[in-house]
Amino acid sequence: MIIKEKILDQIFYIDTRNSAFEVNIDFLNYAKNLSDLDLIKYNLENYNPKFLSLCINLSDGCNLKCDYCFNSSKSGKSIDLNIVEQFLNYMFEKHPNKEKYYVDLSGKGEPLLFLDKILKIKELCDNFSNKLNREVLVSFVCNGTLLSSEIANILQKRGILFGVSLDGNEYIHDLHRKTINGEKTYQKILNNVKNIEHHEYVGAATTLTKDVFSLIDSVKELGETFNTISYKPARNCESAIDVNSIDLWLEEYNKLILFLLGQSIKGDNKYIFKLLNGDDYFGKFLKRTILGQRVLIRCDGGLSRISLDNDGNLYSCPSAFTLEKFKVGRFNNLDINKQKELLDIQNDRYQCALCSFKYICGGECMIEKELSKGVNAIMCKYKKHLILLAMYFTYKLLINNKKSFDELVEFLKEVEARKKIDKNLIKFLNENPHYSFVEGKKKYDIINKKY
Repeated sequence: MIIKEKILDQIFYIDTRNSAFEVNIDFLNYAKNLSDLDLIKYNLENYNPKFLSLCINLSDGCNLKCDYCFNSSKSGKSIDLNIVEQFLNYMFEKHPNKEKYYVDLSGKGEPLLFLDKILKIKELCDNFSNKLNREVLVSFVCNGTLLSSEIANILQKRGILFGVSLDGNEYIHDLHRKTINGEKTYQKILNNVKNIEHHEYVGAATTLTKDVFSLIDSVKELGETFNTISYKPARNCESAIDVNSIDLWLEEYNKLILFLLGQSIKGDNKYIFKLLNGDDYFGKFLKRTILGQRVLIRCDGGLSRISLDNDGNLYSCPSAFTLEKFKVGRFNNLDINKQKELLDIQNDRYQCALCSFKYICGGECMIEKELSKGVNAIMCKYKKHLILLAMYFTYKLLINNKKSFDELVEFLKEVEARKKIDKNLIKFLNENPHYSFVEGKKKYDIINKKY
């Protein structure tokens, strides 16, 4: 089925079988070789991404009290490092042939309350990296209040990547993200980041709530300090985008994309690079649109992304902690049957069957669908609009500045390559066999001007 949609001043025709889009319906009608993705279904045996993500919840403790936090119980309990080591041992033995491994320490608390454990886990990961001859990248997002230049230097010297949560403009951030004592945090966080020697490697993670602000102003302001900016909506809380704010947000996105498009048409991709460099919601859809990527499932939660809670239980993601339905085992034992159940949930697209955007969107979040008792209509409207804007941006840039469009393609290919083995790194290591993998990578990064 082909659906007609309009965004701003442009009409698109979209094929529901694969989310292919064109401005001329005949281009879709005469494309005989388009894949029908409705006929494809993953099973656990043929689901085999080249990378593995392991999330570790260091603690449920935090020094902030954010309105939309999904962590309702802040006991301050920290995870036992023996459990962490057994978990890593088990997962690396189970998946020894991935091209790249990620260990995310964000969890549901503030990671920097336990800097000693971060460093210890990094040591463990370095040992596994040397054993596997593969990169095991340790990272986390923190709230930034504890991020002194000394701590940042310690982390960066060890090759640990980190970002901070900075929500929108100063007023909106301080409205939602205060200390336990009610103190504002925006300026403190921003100053902490600016004082970091290599703050160009620090990303900003921004949560969108029902309180609307100018996305253009935010991108410009955060863009002065950060090379990576990610905007994502708050979910399942009183502060989430609601029926009164959704249209206002969509208008802000209209303004932002027209601004970004105007910049890129002039040959300046600076700001759009910042959104494409990380995990921005719109950036994700734009990447898939530009590169022609399609997805059959919403996410890899519980499959190639396993999350360890501080009680030793394994879940699909940190947002699922304590939800029995999304539990997939213990720290030393993955339950394959539970993984298959989660994959079945992801494969079940009956509520999205007639949606033109399902193979760019991927469907509703499992957790959201469970808590909302079905597809969240507000989030559907939000995602549909962003995907249409991604199509608009892609088409308009392609016909107005092919060179700038090609620069985006090359940049996105570079971003995608980060998930794979760095062939130049492997070549360097083969030419210098006296280095361990970790030592060799440090030398390689210095040569290539990485911190």
